[in-house]
Amino acid sequence: MKALKTLVASAVLAMSASAFAVPVMPGGGGEPSLQTIINGLYQSAGCATCSPVGQAPDVNADQAGAELFQIEASGGSIATMIVQFAGAANVTSFGMYDPGNTATRLQLFAGGTPGGVGVGVQSNNLNQFHILGSMAPWTQFTSSTFGYYINVGGTTYYSQASQNGGNQQLVDYRGDGDKIQLPGHAPGIWGPSSYILAWEDSALNKGSDKDYNDMVVYVESVTKVPEPGSLALLGLGLSGLAFASRRKQKNTK
Repeated sequence: MKALKTLVASAVLAMSASAFAVPVMPGGGGEPSLQTIINGLYQSAGCATCSPVGQAPDVNADQAGAELFQIEASGGSIATMIVQFAGAANVTSFGMYDPGNTATRLQLFAGGTPGGVGVGVQSNNLNQFHILGSMAPWTQFTSSTFGYYINVGGTTYYSQASQNGGNQQLVDYRGDGDKIQLPGHAPGIWGPSSYILAWEDSALNKGSDKDYNDMVVYVESVTKVPEPGSLALLGLGLSGLAFASRRKQKNTK
């Protein structure tokens, strides 16, 4: 029975992990790879007090697989631009969207936003979101859950692969306590409620170079919300364990 439990649990974890494993290519054209960009937040950026470069996440092996998020209990979050390497950078915006209605969006960065610029977002118990310091009205979402998006000259890509025809246009990485330095900021801890979001700005099925360095953003004070498919997968595994347990009990009577 113990072996069966281990097998089912391993299968669930393996299937869940495989759903988020997206190959990240080195790219070309003289642009730094995503791995180089992330490494550059560590000591290679000249930060003597930052964590060793060897502690940086591997862009292929250490993906977090987060597609939907919620702001933590304080009701506030900050998004900070790290870098953009794309010919369409000046027409690429970034923001939050409502998974219940993807037409509902809150833009955080306009095209051409330089590295180091940060935008604060506030939420309330009415599922409304607002940019700190903005005079614009609050944006009403259907729940407290949201995704992130980029819009490239009128074409929108979402953090949910299901909204991109199954294409994963985003890879993301969760902090684990490393000390890094974002552009224009003092060194600080990259904690578990902060993510690096790395975007591919061309559709994966239409000649994309899959280097995911076209826009790289740091978001903080957010938590991952499991996708319904992941929850169903977990439920399937638990159902298998329950069935095996009942069968064992029946056979011992």
